[in-house]
Amino acid sequence: MSHRKFEHLRHMKAFPKDDPTKPCRLTAFLGYKARMTHIVREVEKPGSTIVARGGVETLRPALQRLYMTEASAYRDALKSFIEGYQEGIQ
Repeated sequence: MSHRKFEHLRHMKAFPKDDPTKPCRLTAFLGYKARMTHIVREVEKPGSTIVARGGVETLRPALQRLYMTEASAYRDALKSFIEGYQEGIQ
């Protein structure tokens, strides 16, 4: 049997189904590191080997490109802020 990284490339695992009887709680945390988006979440599957360690998964490249294009929209505002800051220093 091969390793998961060879069989299921860049596919996110499913989140647990929502139960309306239970209160709302945080099921995932998004973080950015070296142009890669990660999901850190608690694994509640009985018999899983990563229950004690916690799960870290990566998002698909299409979602990464979406975040990059949204960040590029702020380029002009940041450029004008830097120019104003440099004028204030001089």
